[in-house]
Amino acid sequence: MRKMIALSLGIALYAGAALARPPGPDQIGEFYVYFNATGQVVGQASMDCQGNLYETGVRTNRYSVGYALCLPND
Repeated sequence: MRKMIALSLGIALYAGAALARPPGPDQIGEFYVYFNATGQVVGQASMDCQGNLYETGVRTNRYSVGYALCLPND
């Protein structure tokens, strides 16, 4: 019985890790560019200076992160 529980838990953890979504922007001014295995851009995600999230394409585990400069309003 214990082996069955341990096996079930292991499978659930493995499946959860496989389904985990790659990271994306969670700070104002942050942007991500996502690449496929050959280095081609397949998606983008960004959060503008007002906190609006924009996404195109798909997220992958191959990505680059950058930050835009958000100046305060005068």
